Amino acid sequence: MNVKRFRNVSKFLSFALQLIGLFCIAIILIGLILMLFTDSGATFTVDLPETSRFLIDDSRVTEAEHAFTSLIMAPLFLAVYSFILFKGSFLFNRIANGETPFTFDFAESVKWISFYLIASDIIMPLLYSLIVNLRADEGFYFNFGLSSDFLIGLILYIVSGVLTYGISLQELSDDTV
Repeated sequence: MNVKRFRNVSKFLSFALQLIGLFCIAIILIGLILMLFTDSGATFTVDLPETSRFLIDDSRVTEAEHAFTSLIMAPLFLAVYSFILFKGSFLFNRIANGETPFTFDFAESVKWISFYLIASDIIMPLLYSLIVNLRADEGFYFNFGLSSDFLIGLILYIVSGVLTYGISLQELSDDTV
């Protein structure tokens, strides 16, 4: 494997993740400025997965409740994803700077990113449903489904376990020799 090429790809991925994370933050700031300081009628919209496994949508829950919930949830979604993107960028940056990914610290960081992805994919739709129900005068709304973020989180969790196991084997091999 060409190490220089791998470092260059890691540097590019670090930059790309930072750029996307900054874009998410910019969307939050621009959206909040437009909503608070202009009369343009700007709003946030949250598109929940249309392939939801469980959806209960009482027709008495109005678009106003969804709009209010989106106003709260969209910046939260974007903030969480920008945090995850910056964490991933930090890991790629470490590789680009020549640090080895075969350390317990690196594997632990990958594991925490997997937890963030899994938790956000589970918690965000539930929180959205809760806010809609608290805001609605009548009716009931529940939407829950897992997206590709959940699967990516599971894969990253397995990768962190493989890294940890490999590091342990290397330490055992070093101790034996």
